[in-house]
Amino acid sequence: MRYPYSWDNIVLMMASFVLIFMLSCQQTKEIPGQLSEDIPNPVSDFTQKDRYKLGLRWYQQSQYDIARKMWKPMAENGDCDAQYALGLLYFNGLSVRKSYSTAFKWWGRAAEQAQPQALNSLGVVYSHLRVPYTTLDCKKGCVEPKNLVKAYKWFGLAIEYGPPREVKFAQGSLYRISTEMTDAEINEAGVMIGQWEPRPSRCKSRGLFIVN
Repeated sequence: MRYPYSWDNIVLMMASFVLIFMLSCQQTKEIPGQLSEDIPNPVSDFTQKDRYKLGLRWYQQSQYDIARKMWKPMAENGDCDAQYALGLLYFNGLSVRKSYSTAFKWWGRAAEQAQPQALNSLGVVYSHLRVPYTTLDCKKGCVEPKNLVKAYKWFGLAIEYGPPREVKFAQGSLYRISTEMTDAEINEAGVMIGQWEPRPSRCKSRGLFIVN
């Protein structure tokens, strides 16, 4: 009895199947250009619908491009947590060209809505301080000139609007910079804090803060 395929042909066909399978697996690992609304959580939760939380999980997996695609539309629509997170990507140059000015633009929008991390981050920027154990280090300036009145304002607002963790950092920072300020400067900052109101209103931050 003769077989329709020789042993050499069978080996060649098997090798072709293996190659096709490997290429298809490689393609599934690529980041899609358009992300589905129901993209699964890469860690554990496959039912999560909050794109900010999904982006945060991708961020934790160092998939910064996916995180950016999750956060940017939300930030443009006024989500304060997404605005802060998008600013952090620009501050560190993660999946985007590093740009302090763009980072501060997004942090400014978030801070105007009393997003706690954004309030403290702007305080760090204008005080030329740094946040220990993170990449938020402005001791060398971060482009913006030192302005302790502005820094005092943002730290003061973080104390007023932030959760305990952010309040503790802001209090310590205020203590440090107040030793370099005159009474007139502190009073000026106090007036700014007293007159300030969130715009357009105070956002409902999720309390899921990024430490990088």
